[in-house]
Amino acid sequence: MIETAVIGLRGVQYLAAVAALGLLLFQVFQSRDPWSGFGRRITIAAGLVLAAASLGGLIAQTAMMAGSWTAGLDPTALGYVVQSTSLGMAHVIRAGLAVIGVIVLLPGPGNRPGYGLAIAAFASAMASFAWSGHGAASDGAAGLVHLAADIVHLLAAAVWLGALAGFCILLAKPCSGDIKATSRALSGFAALGTGAVAALVITGVINAAFLIGADGLDRIASSTWGMLLIGKLFLFALMLGLAAHNRFTLAPALSRAVDAGAETQHLTRRIRISVGLEMLAGAALLGLVAAMGVQMPPASM
Repeated sequence: MIETAVIGLRGVQYLAAVAALGLLLFQVFQSRDPWSGFGRRITIAAGLVLAAASLGGLIAQTAMMAGSWTAGLDPTALGYVVQSTSLGMAHVIRAGLAVIGVIVLLPGPGNRPGYGLAIAAFASAMASFAWSGHGAASDGAAGLVHLAADIVHLLAAAVWLGALAGFCILLAKPCSGDIKATSRALSGFAALGTGAVAALVITGVINAAFLIGADGLDRIASSTWGMLLIGKLFLFALMLGLAAHNRFTLAPALSRAVDAGAETQHLTRRIRISVGLEMLAGAALLGLVAAMGVQMPPASM
């Protein structure tokens, strides 16, 4: 029961952090006013959820370490976890950064310095997950490489999944002007999306080298962590296939239709379904990552 709560709250934190940071970055990419509209309201809501889930996650993690919910709610036990473990401190810092990100977004239009602070706060909150999982488990110089790879992996995931969330918003109620903007965005995101995928692959291989190791290859299929990894890789491959279909088939077709002034409703519907499926696969993948965080990787067995 406690472990389920830990996994669930970790998953909520991942989703909220991706929405908060990813949507802000997507609006920068779109060169839109980040201080107005539905996207800003979702970002603020995601920041509040991230703060609440981080504190809830701290309580759940303390309860799992102590063996009961009663101990998890004990101020002394909570203080010990925060002061003595990087995991506990990461939860507190993450909650604080999320609150800062929300506060600087509240004033509304015209507060451009606050916009930059919000990106920095949410990016730091996203990076803090590296201290909540296996990324901070390695020691020495190799440990720094592992930690850096984990941070880049997290930020690249936010870029990709945040863009998917942004496209879902753009495609929710498309009008003629939005279709043109969506078409430009789909075409323009190609290079940035490719870079994010490349970063995910490279850092994923580095993380796997640390968490599996040469001696742990034969334990992948026999461990819970390994089975979750296989599921994660399957979802990642599915997302790659959908992304490639969007980039090389649907996006060019939509661009040609827009330029020719042709009917775009059918293509828009296909893109909406494809992007929606990619977003759902991404959310499921984050759920698996949350579950992997409480399992022992092969290299530690």
